[in-house]
Amino acid sequence: MTISTALLIDHKDAIEPLSALFESEWPDWYNARGASARTDLSERMRRDGLPLGIVALQDGVVVGTCALTASSGGLVTERSPWVGGLVVMPQVRRRGVAKALLGRAKAEALRLGHRRLYALTADAVHLFEQQGWTAADVILMSGEPHRIFVINS
Repeated sequence: MTISTALLIDHKDAIEPLSALFESEWPDWYNARGASARTDLSERMRRDGLPLGIVALQDGVVVGTCALTASSGGLVTERSPWVGGLVVMPQVRRRGVAKALLGRAKAEALRLGHRRLYALTADAVHLFEQQGWTAADVILMSGEPHRIFVINS
């Protein structure tokens, strides 16, 4: 299995499968009365600036995505940019796809002139710790603890 990463703008055909993945993984957010996965992904179609979409490919097939965003989870903070929307197709999880996406996100943040990169998560604490990120803060969102991680790019 060969994992590579690329910018979303170079894989426009990924919008449909990634939209379906967003809707299945985050139905409370992406639904008929909520946010539009297609709109969010379309806004990430750029080479420079934020939001910037990144995709992971396995043998040329899109299997995951993340984005560099100016903010995360509605937080109003001076911290920026953030890794957001990190998701991997269920059938290829625990095979290095998220690691590859985080590595590309770090490289893109540096390319865009950002010396630090942040992430907000309730579920992927182990992933970020394993990749060398440092827990900077814990906040409550909807009564659930979320960790803010930071890494130098």
